[in-house]
Amino acid sequence: MKRPKPKTNNNRLLASLKSLSPIFKDDGYPWETNVLFQNNWAVATNHVISMGEPIQEDLLAYPKAKLMIAALNKCNETLSITQLDGKLSVKSGKFRALIPCMPIEDVMRVYPDNPIANVNDKLKTSIEHVSAITENEDSVVTASILIHDGCIVATDRKIILQSYHGISLPTLALPKAIIKPLTGNVKPLSRFGFSNSSCTFYNEDGSWIKSQFFNEQWPNVSDILDKKVNLWPLPDDFYDAVNSLEPFSEDGLVYFDTNCMRSHPSPDKGASYEVYGLPPGPVMNIKQLKLVKPFVKQVDFLVPHHNSKMMYFYGENVRGAIAGRAE
Repeated sequence: MKRPKPKTNNNRLLASLKSLSPIFKDDGYPWETNVLFQNNWAVATNHVISMGEPIQEDLLAYPKAKLMIAALNKCNETLSITQLDGKLSVKSGKFRALIPCMPIEDVMRVYPDNPIANVNDKLKTSIEHVSAITENEDSVVTASILIHDGCIVATDRKIILQSYHGISLPTLALPKAIIKPLTGNVKPLSRFGFSNSSCTFYNEDGSWIKSQFFNEQWPNVSDILDKKVNLWPLPDDFYDAVNSLEPFSEDGLVYFDTNCMRSHPSPDKGASYEVYGLPPGPVMNIKQLKLVKPFVKQVDFLVPHHNSKMMYFYGENVRGAIAGRAE
């Protein structure tokens, strides 16, 4: 049965579908590869992250998402979409594509949590700050980011990073899979809602990003981050030293000595770089030092941690620590 549709604006529809694209897959279950058009909404889910975009088109269909985007990419600014049995016909000028659809009865409906609080893009900025701490699924702590006490926290057990946004929200552990949809979203955040198993971030245009969250609890991050520290300005040439020594390091580490950084434990090997103000003793991972470079303004290199030292650092609305290697 044909359901002809009026001309539609391709730019708006394509932009909406591209906003959903972070969770689409080429292959997999229907909910991972298809997008639901219903009641002037486009909704996608992978059972962990769900996203919804308002659209002008009054469609009721469940087409292959990436094929739909590919078709729209070949269309002019105006096009027509016609619903056929089991497919959508997308036509623009001389171009026409038939997009296969799953039965609408097979769709698992996903709805956002009711909004209860105002938020803004400071929250998104904090999530961007911790996004460099890559996903590690060996535990809830390393596979998630923590919303806690006006901050976002992430760790891989070697680095812990906390970014302050100042918005009062419940304590929640969200999968790191939420990072890309949120930070890739150029629309301003406006509202937030949550339930006993999920939370939803709303944009100003009403579109939303929903995430399941972990029920397991994080350890108390204050036990690590609130240690007494003696902060000093980061030496101006600290990262010049790190970059200069990196090609000479055989183990990916740099070794601190009095007013000096070395590529090897022994001064008889490799290379060294004079850095006034460095204390002797710490042994740090080069990749980890470079990862936190944007946030390091003040440091304490000598906080005791088991048989090594931890480097604590502070920056603008950011603080964190890197575990040093055994001396």
